[in-house]
Amino acid sequence: NPLDVADADAMAWLENLVWPEQDERRERLRAAIGVARGEPPVLRRGDLLEELPALVDEASAHGTPVVFHSAVIAYLDDPDRRRFHASMADLVAAGRCRWISNEGPRVLPEVTGGLEVPRGRFVTALDGVPVALSHGHGHAIEWLS
Repeated sequence: NPLDVADADAMAWLENLVWPEQDERRERLRAAIGVARGEPPVLRRGDLLEELPALVDEASAHGTPVVFHSAVIAYLDDPDRRRFHASMADLVAAGRCRWISNEGPRVLPEVTGGLEVPRGRFVTALDGVPVALSHGHGHAIEWLS
């Protein structure tokens, strides 16, 4: 359910999700909303698993598509997580896109592999290969190599 930056009520709701004491995050969100309002993104609603390949193909008219997600795939059930991983692996192998994921260590086990991940850290990966351990809200990143 992508939120429209032109919808003041939706943006107020999004801002309310930032914890009260996190003024820096709130200011960063406001700045990001301002940037997005300057050049609003095209929003598409639909099933991630069904719509993604066609959207990648559509985006390829503008350059190499990059599929990025953070703390999203955890909302899928396990079979759909595996299906998503397989779909992304196929898209990357075919050279149709690049894939940047940032998810909890147990969300995409095929990406995390046997990597030891400290509590509270996410695994940031490029094309299904871990490249960093990160804080879930972007406060820190530790490159693996």
